[in-house]
Amino acid sequence: MSTLYAVRTTGIVCRVGCASRAPRPENIVWFDELTPALAAGFRPCRRCRPDAEHPQQVFRADIVRQALAYLRLGLSVEEAAERLHISDRHLRRLVRQELGVSPREAVPA
Repeated sequence: MSTLYAVRTTGIVCRVGCASRAPRPENIVWFDELTPALAAGFRPCRRCRPDAEHPQQVFRADIVRQALAYLRLGLSVEEAAERLHISDRHLRRLVRQELGVSPREAVPA
């Protein structure tokens, strides 16, 4: 599934879901990555910033970093999740998505 689209008439490449005005379908070129779009002469959108890391990825990485710090201090997964204002199930899911292991496997005893 393509995650970026470029608009021929404006020369701009956007993330899918960008808040900018929707282009006409005949003016869209689909890309899976930013590099080919830039090589084709398109510039990144200043609104959705496809050249920057996605805000959700930044958030997820920050939550995991904080959670691992709490776990290294000896807190349980439930206590770490409570301090981060998320459920322990969600914390386990985030750690597994980011690191590929459970929170306890990420921080050996």
